[in-house]
Amino acid sequence: MSSILMLNTALASACAVFAGTDESKLIVRRAGDERQSAQTILQLARQALDEAGVKRADAVAVVSGPGSFTGTRIGIAAAQGLCAAWEVPALPISTLALTAAAAHRSQPADTWLAGIPARADELYFGCYRSAGKGLTLFGREQGGRLEELSIGPESSAAGKDPAPQDFGRVMAAGDGWPGAAAIEARFKLRLTGEPIAVTVEAIDLARLARTARQRGEFVNADLLRPNYVTGTPQYREQAPSG
Repeated sequence: MSSILMLNTALASACAVFAGTDESKLIVRRAGDERQSAQTILQLARQALDEAGVKRADAVAVVSGPGSFTGTRIGIAAAQGLCAAWEVPALPISTLALTAAAAHRSQPADTWLAGIPARADELYFGCYRSAGKGLTLFGREQGGRLEELSIGPESSAAGKDPAPQDFGRVMAAGDGWPGAAAIEARFKLRLTGEPIAVTVEAIDLARLARTARQRGEFVNADLLRPNYVTGTPQYREQAPSG
């Protein structure tokens, strides 16, 4: 599998990114008007493909949430349509994983606590740990108030915190967090400074998409769903590589 088209409509401004056989070169197209950005995603995708001189990609990666409800659904629908038309698999990418990856690119750490705003005083949360050149989800992605969140396996969500572990250099990223003191008190660990704001770039999406491809995390188009972070493991069935 040599090329990936990546779609992102879950964040503030939609973009389409094409990575071909020369993976050092990315073709990026961004929406100019954030208010209508998600609705232009197919146009952006066509522009990226036209510049690459190809009619289709071998897989479609899509940011599946959590994030903007409308934007995420539009991105999922666009990915489903392209995958069905081209008969290729999809690669779902988590917004929380993107947040951690963007932070790690600019300021490497051993463990990243990614947090983005949900509703009211809640946030979406995922703990990602450094694994080789990438990051791996530790436990599960969650949503809720800070006191309801926990680090570790699903069994810890029932009010039982996991046994203490060596998380190394721990940092928090994203604009859903309170101050460092509150995070440290909840998770019983020490942060390296206050939470940092991040800006997701095309390279972050490309790296996660390539890692997902290498791990075989393909999904049939009809199984692709928005990631609402409900606590239910997502995408257990692996699609053929097409």
